[in-house]
Amino acid sequence: MQPNKHKTCYLRKERLCLFLFFAFFSISVTFAQTVSGVIKGADGETIIGATVQIKGTDIGTVTDVNGVYSIQANPGQELIFSMIGTETQNVTVGTSNTIDVVLQGSVLIDEVVIIGALGIVQDKRKLVYGAQGVSGLELKNTQRDNAFQSLQGRISGMTLTPTSGLAGGSVSINLRGVTSIGNSNQPLIVMDGLPINSGTFNQHTLTSDANAVNANINNNRDDVGSRLAEINPNDIESITVLKGPEAAALYGNEGANGVIIITTKKGKAGSGKVTYSNRFTTSNITRFPEVQTTYGRGVNGVASLNDADYFGPAYPAGTTFYDNLGNFFQRGNNMRHDLALEGGSERITYRLSGAYVDSKGNIPTNTYNQTNLSLSSDFKVTSWLKGTSRFATTQNNNVIPPGGSQGYLTGTLRYPANYDMREYVDEAGIRTLTLPSANFGNDNENSFFNVYKNARTEKTTRNTANVTLTADIAPWWNITGRFGADTYNTGANRFFHPESNIGFGRAGWIENYIDVGKILNTTIFTTLNKKFGDISTNFILGTSVDDRRNEVSTDYGERFYLPEFNSINNTEPTTQRNRTTLTRTRLVGIFAKAEFNYKEFLILSLTGRNDNSSTLPKENNSYFYPSAGLAFNFTELPGLKGKTGPLSFGKLRASFANVGNPAPPYKITSRLVSQTSTGGGFLFDFFGDNPALKPESVKSFEIGTELGLWNDRVMLDLSYYNKSITDQIVTQRLSYGTGFIFGLLNGGDVQTNGIDGSLDINIVQNSTIRWNVITNFTKYKTAVANLPAQVSEYYDSDTWAIGNARASAFAPADVLASRFTSATNLFYEPINGRGAGTATAIGGWSYLRNTKGDVLIDPLTGFPLRNANFLPIGDRNPDFVIGLVNDFKIKNNLSISFLLDIRKGGDIFNGNELFLYQTGLSKRTLDRDEPLIVPGVLKDGKEESETPTVNNISFIPSANELYYSVSVQPEDFVERDINWMRLRDLTIGYTIPSKILSKQNAIKEASVFVNGTDLFLLTNYSGADPYVSTTNPATGGAGGFGMDFGKTSLPRTFSMGLNVTF
Repeated sequence: MQPNKHKTCYLRKERLCLFLFFAFFSISVTFAQTVSGVIKGADGETIIGATVQIKGTDIGTVTDVNGVYSIQANPGQELIFSMIGTETQNVTVGTSNTIDVVLQGSVLIDEVVIIGALGIVQDKRKLVYGAQGVSGLELKNTQRDNAFQSLQGRISGMTLTPTSGLAGGSVSINLRGVTSIGNSNQPLIVMDGLPINSGTFNQHTLTSDANAVNANINNNRDDVGSRLAEINPNDIESITVLKGPEAAALYGNEGANGVIIITTKKGKAGSGKVTYSNRFTTSNITRFPEVQTTYGRGVNGVASLNDADYFGPAYPAGTTFYDNLGNFFQRGNNMRHDLALEGGSERITYRLSGAYVDSKGNIPTNTYNQTNLSLSSDFKVTSWLKGTSRFATTQNNNVIPPGGSQGYLTGTLRYPANYDMREYVDEAGIRTLTLPSANFGNDNENSFFNVYKNARTEKTTRNTANVTLTADIAPWWNITGRFGADTYNTGANRFFHPESNIGFGRAGWIENYIDVGKILNTTIFTTLNKKFGDISTNFILGTSVDDRRNEVSTDYGERFYLPEFNSINNTEPTTQRNRTTLTRTRLVGIFAKAEFNYKEFLILSLTGRNDNSSTLPKENNSYFYPSAGLAFNFTELPGLKGKTGPLSFGKLRASFANVGNPAPPYKITSRLVSQTSTGGGFLFDFFGDNPALKPESVKSFEIGTELGLWNDRVMLDLSYYNKSITDQIVTQRLSYGTGFIFGLLNGGDVQTNGIDGSLDINIVQNSTIRWNVITNFTKYKTAVANLPAQVSEYYDSDTWAIGNARASAFAPADVLASRFTSATNLFYEPINGRGAGTATAIGGWSYLRNTKGDVLIDPLTGFPLRNANFLPIGDRNPDFVIGLVNDFKIKNNLSISFLLDIRKGGDIFNGNELFLYQTGLSKRTLDRDEPLIVPGVLKDGKEESETPTVNNISFIPSANELYYSVSVQPEDFVERDINWMRLRDLTIGYTIPSKILSKQNAIKEASVFVNGTDLFLLTNYSGADPYVSTTNPATGGAGGFGMDFGKTSLPRTFSMGLNVTF
């Protein structure tokens, strides 16, 4: 008998109300039988995204990340189990509620299933946009504590650059080139369906920055790490990178830079199991800038009592030299322990995991300790309501040595080689000076004193919570709600001893700060799946709210009473300052998606999202982002299916989207700031109003193809994309007549286009050997059409770390050539054209030239003249990047995997070499006693004639120190067309055969491994390591990659460990 129609409608409404108000009551209703089970492949691995459908109906479902499905079916109905690349199976429902299935076939499952937008399991072959995934196991096997550092080379279109080699160091992430020249280019990080905090502490919020301590460049001085390092890599099931515009549009302005989706591990039903793993690592830094030990300190070839630069006489014969680099940079070590317990029933599963990391870096005092604890669960409240949850807490303790121009690397390089740097204090505990008339501020910095007497410590507690509820209102209709919270609290202390170079000028200074952040977010959406004849449809309608709050409170003081007492009360009261920076943002969005699938070979996807942002003026704070995509699986055409020879799968796809970036908070309205002068009060801040500010607009177009050959033994995924970015939001200087200095403006047009792709070749696959090679290719170019307010250059001051060179975006070459035309600031195309019209340029001073390109020489000194304008002198963007992943497996026991990271082209600014050159330590200064004639022509009025005066003025550089410190320009330290090949990681693992373990009952699985990272580097770069960034990820725009100053090369690491399951 059919149930009463009105009663059925009433029950559906009741379920909907119960779900929305989170009240769980028992309902006595007759349902069809619930059938569930696990679908596995022939290799025994669970299959994600397999389709389960009731034959003759449009009712169906897909397996989750654990290969589990659940569907309501009546006894006697037939279930169809299918997955592209496997043989379809039909099973008739009987009296059992559990049906487990093994699908036969050789398909590479991880290549055809991803966790897509909104955390929905999707068949990659039906996507209309570019996406790529990596399993958590693959990331874990690289043995890096920060899982994101393992992604370099494994995802096409993605570029990652570490800030330093410090324990707990940060990494900058970029997807498909530069999107914004002034704001962040970091992608959105989503965990289990909800955005999380992935930021890096912005050190410009500190009082020390506002007081101009250390020249306001904190973001390029210390690497404070990032929130990404707090994610336990052993909790990651998979990572999916959404690169295509259609996927980004579903996240609105949050997804303008791409989206990285993390899916965490959940427990599996069955008897409980315990998994323990450990790792022990040793590391050392093997590459350093080279310094000369021929000449000692002095001025113009003469010894000096207080000059710390190396322009003095040669060291006497027999001088004893110390290996200060070798003595200072130590062997680092790291140990990691992971423990996980999991199990459960069909109604509820659990996974409790914990991790402990203890890292000792290669720099004395640099340590990073972390403790992770998480609890995740899948549960069924009723037959129609199910959910997942995850709660995690992390605690970090980080000790960061001072970096930058007075930091651990530059200080050690500059310390006199004829002094033992380990003797940094005398018997009375006073810092040892090396120059007779020097003081603590101008003597050579002793790095041992710097790290042992100065301190920067951070302690962070972070808590995250995530709950997802899904209500199956009908077989074709469900509602999903996701609710998350991400909070952290960092307490930190910075202490600089009055006898250190950094602290001397202020008689010591101290700063305490507390950084508190919170994200609360909610996403609710409904999904409808219906089939109309040959067309399968999927509709999604939802809303999301993202609330963010961050508060930084600092206390600062100077002039210590006691030199080593670390307390704000140890400072002179008149120097004490405090500062609080509070930012709050809210983003409210509604979104919709409609997908139409015609017979599996033609898929049309349409999405739209409307966002309301609190950071924009009311008149412009609502904006709509549309997107559309089309996929054509031509091998599924009725006339071609099964008749394409070696081509087992073929797809063409195209998509378009319009997304954007909002403004930073509290910059659209002028604000009052307190004054520290006598009488106090308030004045207007530097920033003026802009009530007409609009969000940045990013219009993106992508076309691509995906091909599978020989039953998908060879798989190719290739994409071409073009991004046009307009209405860039930038900080621009204003006319002083406005009463302000800066303002946020819309202006500037940037276009990025490129190609990325992956080639996956399953070379050997049989019962004995499996050999798989994946090649990931990335190539892009970012062109600047114009800059706001008609300026010639836009830059972030964080990248201006040394000398007159910085990372910049420049107007096109023809624009620069029309603006820089005079004899004192001439634009010279062969030099200044490199980097013109790009967002990844190196901007700096160059030599003054005539129109023929001859360097102009001062007729009085014979020194070259400088063009004291910031013009392009290089382009950091590489020609292309390749990641080559090799995986071997023999008899399911022995595995060998390695990754080669290859880069072709791109320029590097060798700031370390400039520093050494200007201080007389560079080996390029060893010819200082030889007469020098600088090639060029005299600036004597004839320089533009047909017969300019060729320079023949000779001078001895060692007697003219200003030649090194003033006359030589940054263009000489831009190394062009840098290439490298780096062995990023190598892992050899061995799984103990089950027949050996079967002799006892305690251990179910066991394996051991050895691993190495950054084992070798082949490069034409003369510096220590071209894989560098001057700044941390808090810097906006293209960041500081390719700017090498003050940071060490990445350490070479070796590790070993084991994994045991009980």
